[in-house]
Amino acid sequence: MIVTAGGKGSRMKEVEGEKPLIPVLGQPMIDRVLEAVMASRGVGAVHVSITSNTPRTEKHLRERGIDVIITDGKGYSEDLNQVMSGLTTDHVMVLPADMPLIRPGTIEDVLRQAEGVKVGSFCVTVPVEMMRALGLDLTYSLMVNGREVVLCGVSVVDRKAMLTGLELEQAYMISESEELALNVNTIGDLRRAEMMLSHRSAYRDLTGPFR
Repeated sequence: MIVTAGGKGSRMKEVEGEKPLIPVLGQPMIDRVLEAVMASRGVGAVHVSITSNTPRTEKHLRERGIDVIITDGKGYSEDLNQVMSGLTTDHVMVLPADMPLIRPGTIEDVLRQAEGVKVGSFCVTVPVEMMRALGLDLTYSLMVNGREVVLCGVSVVDRKAMLTGLELEQAYMISESEELALNVNTIGDLRRAEMMLSHRSAYRDLTGPFR
């Protein structure tokens, strides 16, 4: 498992500090993601990729005993290839650090659906109508099985295939999970995430824990 946490967070200028450490209901965003990852079955070794953009995040992670991989910060694809070259597992799940709503059950569902799918990259998508219902910004969309969807940044990658540098054959999963739809890129996304987490906490108080 790779949690990517090296971006500049250029759209979060209203909030001081590095994006992975931005508090979400009082807890650093990356800690919420790692909490879900560590509680997930079938994940294996966990690494966080960072760049020189996030020195405080590096210090925070090392103090927690999290394995850190430092990349050159040349771009998402270049950095991901650099990370993959240092790993040994055949398949690697990639998860952004800006998904504070993510839960173990969702991570496990992605791994379960990716299992046995023989492609270079198994990409997770969410429907455009869900993005619009949540008031989230849309950039690039594509059609999968007759539905307009958006890539959410979560994938399971064939490491060796990726390192060939050739274009990867892709397969897609369409998820109806709101936690995969919300990447925190703006102050509005942050407030929306906090509202959804508050509602989740209130619901859990009534019904008990859930995954």
